[in-house]
Amino acid sequence: MLRNRFLPLLILPIVLAGCASTLPHNLTGREPSIRVCVAKRSAELTLHISDGAVLQSVSRRFRLDGHSSLKCVLLEDGSIDVLMDGRKARTISGAFRCFYRQPGSVFGFEDASYTDTMLVASDGEGLYLVNILPLEDYLKNVVPNEIGRNRKDNEFEAVKAQAILARTYALGKITLPLARLFDVHADHRDQVFSGVGGRDAFSTRAVEATRGVALSFNGQLAECYYHSTCGGRTEASSLIWKRPQSKPYLAGVSDRGRAGDFCRIAPSYRWSEQYGREELEHMLRTFMPAANDAIRPEDLPDRDWHLLDMNIIKRMPSGRVSIMQIVMGNRARQRAYYLHGDNIRRALRRHGNERPLRSALFDIHIDRDRNRWITRVRIDGGGAGHGVGMCQWGAIGRARAGGDAGDILSAYFPGTASKTLY
Repeated sequence: MLRNRFLPLLILPIVLAGCASTLPHNLTGREPSIRVCVAKRSAELTLHISDGAVLQSVSRRFRLDGHSSLKCVLLEDGSIDVLMDGRKARTISGAFRCFYRQPGSVFGFEDASYTDTMLVASDGEGLYLVNILPLEDYLKNVVPNEIGRNRKDNEFEAVKAQAILARTYALGKITLPLARLFDVHADHRDQVFSGVGGRDAFSTRAVEATRGVALSFNGQLAECYYHSTCGGRTEASSLIWKRPQSKPYLAGVSDRGRAGDFCRIAPSYRWSEQYGREELEHMLRTFMPAANDAIRPEDLPDRDWHLLDMNIIKRMPSGRVSIMQIVMGNRARQRAYYLHGDNIRRALRRHGNERPLRSALFDIHIDRDRNRWITRVRIDGGGAGHGVGMCQWGAIGRARAGGDAGDILSAYFPGTASKTLY
């Protein structure tokens, strides 16, 4: 907990994680803290500070009054050189943390501001910067990034549902094994956290209205996922990510109401992408090996090796593509490659774009010349995201139709219940 700021640094992660591990079963009414990785494996990093800042290592504590920047540089032996306003101050092994004697001040890192405690740690190969803060404050920065800012009053219940899911997801990460420097990443690998500047008054109100509430199933924290737009139906997690079996509440549900799909209001409810053959060939050579471990870069020759066909072999119950065949080669030699589940989206993304294809719910239309060579491919799709769990635009549509947060969560996670943990 953040109240234990002055405990020796080496036991801090154990104290934090140890308290969190009992959350689903025996919470004592106290809000937990969460450790958010802001920077990972960096050679150097700089914190901007103000008066009142304190640096605490394992054995010593230093006031940083009169300084405006704290630069950390990784040394070859894995220790950390600390420079104050550009001048070397000391060398620290392992880790240290910074905090303010009085609340209200912020740390600056790159383009964001952070409160509470900043942990700087070395694993011998890189520097980590971890923001340690109360879970509810973390959620106030996460929820607007995940469901969007400036939502309307008639969408408040959807934002509350998002807050409950984000809290449940974070609690699940906190309860993982102890031997970690942090609980969650600050980006799409977990939930997008942008510091105190990312707050939104409407989302803050939703977090406060659901304080301590998490989603449970049979007395355990539910496994919570969400995505932008399902396109009409969510899908089982086992099919999307090739897992042995889905939890009962992650089996996939219809998003349809009396007036049609609730997420029909979404910008990506229906969409279309067009590609020239050469662009597609370049995409597939670049991204297919990462989307299927059985495909090696050398399996995709550059010369005289073209895209010959794209076939949907199998679909999931929601209509999403389960197995896709890519045929490449020339008139003398051909080879078929296969992509599965959500990895299909990873392979079909434009070069330079970190985001995958919007959804695996799509049809393919191929144009060919008189010699049957592919000239252009059009992909007509629906939805955005992996399709598991809560459809965010569907939740917004349900809220506009009068549904409350409980109705929304029950619709996307049937059989679960909301539980107040603190």
